[in-house]
Parts: sequence; C-alpha cells; structure tokens
Amino acid sequence: MKLKLFTCIVVVLFSLNALAQSSHRTADEVLEQTGIKDQVDQLDDMIESKIEEKKNSFATQEQFEKFKDIMTSGLNSKNAMKFMAEYLEKYSNEDSLKLVIILYKDPFMQEFNKVEKEAASPSKQREMLDFYQGMNTNPPAQNRVQQLVSLNQEMRTSEFMAKMMQNVVVSMIKGANNSLPGDKQVSDEEIKLKMDSSLQGDLAKQLTNQLIAYSIFIYKDVPDEKMDHYLEVWKSPTGKYCIDQLMKAYDYSFSKMGELTGKLLPILDKNKK
Repeated sequence: MKLKLFTCIVVVLFSLNALAQSSHRTADEVLEQTGIKDQVDQLDDMIESKIEEKKNSFATQEQFEKFKDIMTSGLNSKNAMKFMAEYLEKYSNEDSLKLVIILYKDPFMQEFNKVEKEAASPSKQREMLDFYQGMNTNPPAQNRVQQLVSLNQEMRTSEFMAKMMQNVVVSMIKGANNSLPGDKQVSDEEIKLKMDSSLQGDLAKQLTNQLIAYSIFIYKDVPDEKMDHYLEVWKSPTGKYCIDQLMKAYDYSFSKMGELTGKLLPILDKNKK
C-alpha cells in the first residue's frame, strides 16, 4: 500500500514538473516571433556605446580596456538570449507558450510588431527628434495619451523596467560581494535595504513618462480603432500570460548577467592598486 502511494506521488510530481517546463525549440520560437531576438541583437552595440561614454573617467587606457572586457563578458546578447530561453524552458508552460506563438503569427500582431521594430531602428532617430520638437506646437490628442497610459498599465512595462533595473544593480553588487573574503562580505538583506533606499522615489514615474513619450512616436500613424484592439489583446488571458512570462524572462536574464559581471568587478579594483 505504501509503495503504491509512493508511486502515485512520484507520478503526480513528475507530471507537474513536465507541465511547468517548455522545450528549447518552443522557447526559441517565442523569442523569435515576439521580436525579442531582434531587440537583444542590438544589445552589444548599445552596451559598447554606454561603456565608451565612461572612457574619460579612467586614468589609463589599460584600466578602461579591462573595465570594457569585464562589462561585455557578462552583459552581451549571447548571454541575454541564453538566460531568457533558460527561464522560459524552466518556468513556462509549453501549451501556453504555443498559444503566444499563435497570437504573434496573427497578421494584426505582425503589423504592430513591424511598427515597433521600425520605430526602434537607428534610421528613425532623426525623425524621432523632429517629432518631439514638433509636439510643442502640435501635441498629441488626449485620447491617444490615455490609450498609451492604459497600454502601459496593462503591460506593466514601467513597473517591470524599474524592478529589472534594480535587480540588475543588486545582482552586480551581490556578484562582487560574493567574490570578497568572507569577513568583508555583507548580507543579501543589507544589500537589498541599501538599494531600496537609494532607488526609492520617482524611478517608476520617470520611466512611465519616458515610455509614454516614446510610445506617442512609435504609434503616431496607428488609428485609434487599431490601438483599442491592440489594448484588448493584452487584456486577454494569452496576452497577460505572454507579458508576465516575457517580463520575468527579461528580469531573470539581466539579473543573471548582472551577477556574472559583478563577480568580475573586484578584479578591476585589484588592477588599480
């Protein structure tokens, strides 16, 4: 009787575990169909550009190159894709992810994917600057602003971005902290408390304002009726699941990369001595 009960428990646990995971192929297709792969492919250039901005803050070229190597060894598109796929494989439901793929293959979603991808291309930067300058004399309609506020609320974009930014910094600090001798380490709780106090305030609000302003440019040529329908997509069960899983995958990926980078940062301090 006990053996039978034990067997049943094992079968149930195995089934639950199987339902909680997804195949590598499905995870890859989700990242492809949603346009995330295209976004992540731009990460290396973005990070290199930000690193170059810090060049003058280093005493020597050698120190700067070492800093650059450390940052790019942890923060890069290859790692980002690997960890995002890893999250989806471990924590997402296979059948639910396949519904996300079907959702993004719909012509309506492909149209919006194209709009968003084109707006993010480097060739649109000049047009975007001109557009914002023109907003002083030609502000967006109040209805469009409200649509975009609602879209941000449904997708929880600014909320997730604020959380992700904080987690990246915390992960880097933890990685560096774990590389120190035991007597010089601080607790994870202390790190979190310090970060919570330093990042409290208007971060989410600032991100919301920036995202709304950027969205006004992205969707400037999209009719109100289509925007309303787009908003309804993200209110659907599949839309909500998609948002939740992709945001968590981003958070997981950047936290992992932050930790990898943090572990190498003490090397930079040693080289300065």
